[in-house]
Amino acid sequence: MPFPLGVHVTHILLAEFDIDKGSSLAHQYPEATGTDEHLLAELMLPDGAHLRTEDWTVFFLNQTIPDLDKISTAKSGVDNDDKPLLYALNLVRTKHDKEARRGAIVKAMAICTRHQYLHIYKPVLLLALDKYFQNPSVKCLASLYEAVNSMDVTNMPRFSAHEKAILRASENKDMFEEKFIAYENNRRQQELVAQSPKDDNSGKGLGITNSSDGGDGGTDNASSISEEERLANLRKGSYVDLMPNLNKNKDRHFYETKVVYNGIKLPIRVPLTVNPEEVGDFSLIKLITTFSPSSPQPFNHAFHPHLDSSGNQTHPIILLLNALLTQKRIIFLGHGHPSGDVANYVLSACAMGSGSGGVLRGFTERAFPYTNLTNVEDLLKVPGFIAGVTNRIFEDHSSWWDVLCNIDTGRITVSKDIATPSYGTKPDEKPDEGTRSPSSSKTESWGREKWDTTDNEFMAEVMHAIQHHYGETTIRGKFQEYVQRFVRLTALYEIETFGSTKIGMMPENTDHGDILGTGLAFQDENSKLREVAANVNRIEGWRQTISYKYYQLDFQNYLKHRSIKAIDVYHQVAKLKNLKNMPEEEVECLYKALVDNVITDEQIIEFLSYLPQNQGGLFPIGLGLFYPLKTVRSYTIELFNKINNHTTGSKFIQSLNLFQKHAYERQLADQREKEQQNKFAIQKHEQPQDDNNSDNYNDDSNESDIGVAITTN
Repeated sequence: MPFPLGVHVTHILLAEFDIDKGSSLAHQYPEATGTDEHLLAELMLPDGAHLRTEDWTVFFLNQTIPDLDKISTAKSGVDNDDKPLLYALNLVRTKHDKEARRGAIVKAMAICTRHQYLHIYKPVLLLALDKYFQNPSVKCLASLYEAVNSMDVTNMPRFSAHEKAILRASENKDMFEEKFIAYENNRRQQELVAQSPKDDNSGKGLGITNSSDGGDGGTDNASSISEEERLANLRKGSYVDLMPNLNKNKDRHFYETKVVYNGIKLPIRVPLTVNPEEVGDFSLIKLITTFSPSSPQPFNHAFHPHLDSSGNQTHPIILLLNALLTQKRIIFLGHGHPSGDVANYVLSACAMGSGSGGVLRGFTERAFPYTNLTNVEDLLKVPGFIAGVTNRIFEDHSSWWDVLCNIDTGRITVSKDIATPSYGTKPDEKPDEGTRSPSSSKTESWGREKWDTTDNEFMAEVMHAIQHHYGETTIRGKFQEYVQRFVRLTALYEIETFGSTKIGMMPENTDHGDILGTGLAFQDENSKLREVAANVNRIEGWRQTISYKYYQLDFQNYLKHRSIKAIDVYHQVAKLKNLKNMPEEEVECLYKALVDNVITDEQIIEFLSYLPQNQGGLFPIGLGLFYPLKTVRSYTIELFNKINNHTTGSKFIQSLNLFQKHAYERQLADQREKEQQNKFAIQKHEQPQDDNNSDNYNDDSNESDIGVAITTN
């Protein structure tokens, strides 16, 4: 049957520990979840719960074992309406009572929701469990169910993937303010209309009247008052005018609403920038710092091609990331720790492997934030599971896992029983005639000749950012960029090896592919070969995984629905950021292509999503303001004008560094002045000044003499 009618929460569960029966599930409201009751009770009452007063944990329901061979349609792997993937937030509490058997009462309550931001329900869950301890009845679950599903989000903006990427990378609290204002004005008007029957009494006792003639409530002119005037008069008779502008300081990364439970209004902030594989309020920074040793410690396990991308000097976090990408079985062990601790490490790992939830998917459906020995049999059936446990027995059974992360010691261990990967193409995947395929010996030599240091440099950059107190969003952004580059590198590898790819841009996907190029941008051919060689082992490992299959579907869907179809925007931005000595014809063609293809609102939003503000924003595009070629400078001004006329784009222009902002404003003023002069000349029937007669290398602008990041040959 379809999922319950709860808009936000589908089920409320209540479990308790009985000295005779053990862990048992007491209530499921409004109906049974369909999951085994004993399993639910074990998840809700984790090992060692009686040793601490309170513990939060997370578990998932309706997980299915993905079939690699059946992921062939866009709907494969996506939650269906009958049994959607549910996220459960669980609170277990121990109350010491001398009159109780064994001196304590242990109960747990869980909220099951389809929303990934399940942590917003923590305050109301605390109150509900307190109430249940006082009055243990199913009515308590019913009132909680009604309260959380009455939370009003009808005016919450829905952002596209590109809009979400822009908002996520911006520290500007009023980004997309216009979307909120439209909803809030509509809500305010509805509230005023709802109050309209109270017009006759509004303001009485305060010396305020709503009649048009200043009288005491006469109705002679009521019929002649327009709806707008009536609402304005109503507003004057309220406290609205006396209140400050609360919208001004709101953070638009969140939607503010409330839950009313048991007469208590609980403010709720719904995060609007959550990516698909991000669940709860985990900390990626905590995961990184826990497993990053203060001094390098070489691994002592046997070399594994998928995991050891830098040999025995591979950073532990990179080894963990490689394990996630290549679908290894991963366990986080926290003996004696609250189950909530290990759960947060699992959720952090899912986000890291998926590129902060913004690149890959298929991790949360294989995740078990908390599990125990009663679920081992089902756990081992899941390929590439990511699980959190508190029982040391898991550590002794190395055949159960491939990688074990001990949060007590901060060490990552590779199982001696881990399977050895096969190299090269799969038996049923033969390359087309004329293409090359890496042999086993060649692939192995690529991985062993000389270890690439790029990964260690990346981790040094991440640790530097953490030590200098950069926020969680910045660190997640770095891993999103890292995983996205790995995916594009895989696409390049497939093109070089098999002649085509389904996960990356090819020249035939654009109108200017042969001239402007697609994919990653490299300084030279040697740097390209070197980076591919350093990653070929884990590339082959990822190509056999569920997340790879999902990405094939996702990328083909992106090609169908993208707004900018003529060029690969990522490649053009990457060239402006990284390349030097670009031919001036290519630079001119690049800027012209941007001007010609960034026109509509959707195209501007998509274009800006490739220029995150926390990575410099429009800076690489603004380099065109200082290019020696006058046409390039003109194209840059034209493009900036389009962006500046867009509500969101204008915020990007305002955030330009002062150097580029001044150059843009000065050149725009010069351009408008010349247009006025030409217009005046035409009106006087005189020959207008022909700018085209001047040399294209116009030295009128001082900016052309300044050091330029894009230099000519």
